[in-house]
Amino acid sequence: MGVVTLLSGQPKEGISIEARAESRGFYEEAVTDSSGSYRLRGLLPETTYTIRVAKKGKFASGRIERASPEELSIKVEYEDIKQLDFVVFEHPEMTILSGHVEGKRIKELHSHLRVEIMSATDPLRTEAVFPLPLSNFFQVKDLPRGRHLVQLQCVLPSTTHRLRSEVIEVDLERQSNIHVGPIKFEVEEDHQKQELTAAPVYPLIAGISVIALFISIPRIRDLHQAIAGLQLSGSTGTVKKDAKRLIPRKKTW
Repeated sequence: MGVVTLLSGQPKEGISIEARAESRGFYEEAVTDSSGSYRLRGLLPETTYTIRVAKKGKFASGRIERASPEELSIKVEYEDIKQLDFVVFEHPEMTILSGHVEGKRIKELHSHLRVEIMSATDPLRTEAVFPLPLSNFFQVKDLPRGRHLVQLQCVLPSTTHRLRSEVIEVDLERQSNIHVGPIKFEVEEDHQKQELTAAPVYPLIAGISVIALFISIPRIRDLHQAIAGLQLSGSTGTVKKDAKRLIPRKKTW
């Protein structure tokens, strides 16, 4: 006999307790009352039984997450065995998924890393994407119950940086409060592609400059000729004015 309670010490009614003697095929069951107490009757002396919380009733419906201890092994004699107590843990109303990340150069790449949570049954459905916190520890509340995949993303260009991240599967249906980690990752850089990308810029600038120069040559020539013409016309006018001053006036008297 024993008592089943919650972690807070509150007695839990309606929990099924089973006793099995696997070697001899014996089975007995009892259900807790309003005080959380149960009593298994009909156990045979000189027999070893395994006592556990049965996965039926509230346990089977998902309201009970797990029990501690998972099971007790006893050998029945001719006296009652007491204090076979269990603590059961109920599913909280809200799911909580937490984890932490480890990897080389994590401080350098930190601002480029994202945590991605996807549905395991539908990989095209993303449940959450968010930047990795500075502590490298994350927590997500109220995700849908079910199976999910947790991995890292890198927002740097995929042509020059390749991220390899662990993918961890969790089941929030079976356990509503789960911590995963460490989630490990590696980022590989392709320096050759970076150099090839930057190299064509200089010939392009030089080519544009040459084209612009050829286009400008006729305009420069026209401008030069116009300036020369203005200078020539200015010089001619000055000579004519001076010539007029040198002609003597005739007197008529």
